[in-house]
Amino acid sequence: MPLLKKNENPKKRELGLAPMEGVTCLATRLWFSLTSQPDFAMTPFLRVTRDYPWKRVPSTYAAEIFDLKGLTSYRLIPQLMGTSPSDLERIATPLLKNSNFVDINCGCPSPKVVGSHAGSGLLEKLEVFEEFLTGIQEKLGESRYSIKMRSGFHTNDEFPKLLNLVAKMKMSQLTLHARTRQERYTSFSKWNLIDMASQTCGFPVVGSGDIVDSQSLENTMGQAPMVEKIIVGRGALRNPWIFQELRTNEIVQLTSRTLVLSLACYAVLQDILANNPSLLLQLVEKGLFEKTCGTDENLWEQLYHKLTVLYYGHYIETKSLVVERPSFARVKMIWNSLRSSLNSGFMDPFLLRVNCFPDFEKGIVSKVQESNELLSLKYSSQYDWIYSGAKNNGNEQN
Repeated sequence: MPLLKKNENPKKRELGLAPMEGVTCLATRLWFSLTSQPDFAMTPFLRVTRDYPWKRVPSTYAAEIFDLKGLTSYRLIPQLMGTSPSDLERIATPLLKNSNFVDINCGCPSPKVVGSHAGSGLLEKLEVFEEFLTGIQEKLGESRYSIKMRSGFHTNDEFPKLLNLVAKMKMSQLTLHARTRQERYTSFSKWNLIDMASQTCGFPVVGSGDIVDSQSLENTMGQAPMVEKIIVGRGALRNPWIFQELRTNEIVQLTSRTLVLSLACYAVLQDILANNPSLLLQLVEKGLFEKTCGTDENLWEQLYHKLTVLYYGHYIETKSLVVERPSFARVKMIWNSLRSSLNSGFMDPFLLRVNCFPDFEKGIVSKVQESNELLSLKYSSQYDWIYSGAKNNGNEQN
């Protein structure tokens, strides 16, 4: 495989799948354990209010620390979001019986979330943030919580004061997505601020932002050499095999059939989660996710065969696969980012407009000139607009 520039001082780092609202559900986390196996994953935030959830969290929200404890290849960090330490304590208490700590979201930039003073809205007023963290520590206990935050609300000039406050707390870890709430997902993550945090805090700092390939990892680690944990979010959507690349320093190559099979498995997993979540738990218990498929076409074929037989009652060829509309929408959500790592021909928006998986498969096959051609997954900065929220600058084809 093509080699990337070697890091002369390789260092073992933990690689995690970032929490992404509406994306990293149980089925997606399991799928990423099949593509390239992160060391740990974080749930999307569970919004906690006075009235919700009242008695228990949804069964599949953090199944990996309950029904599936010890059965997945990755560790799970449950994430909560709220404004009341008392409400968060109510939901965190049962989670902490099965997890060393829970993560509190202090970084979501969504207008709706910020409007309710949650997520990154907590960072707007220093005294509010301090009162919140003090309350969380009193309710959950020292080192029984962590936070994921941004580097400021309006500007990065706010970060030193925020950091001084955070560093005084006794938390399990700090995950820093070094963009402000104002920047949302534009601009670049300020890894010099992540470095500042790693040198200031007496607990681990997890770096986040702009990890899209091995080269970007090397660049960011050069800026923040003390950081030993990172999470990858949108970069993983662009290349679901990114954790393999980050570990091997090699560009990932796979057959078009492997690509189709992996996405077919993703579609079926989404269908199972939506319609029969208890079956999904049983499949994990049966060991279907013990082995990472990676880029092995045979392993993906075997897994797809088992999934269709166990869910539909008989084998269904990918060219005849029918999944529910929301499940197929999830496939297209992944594809919208993934296509940017393939050659430019795959940027044709036609595949985003098809209505069923068989047509989707035909579209992929039609873009591959030779059946045995290997597809290389390479980061291309010209398509950053796809997931940054910026304008497309005319890159999308009409």
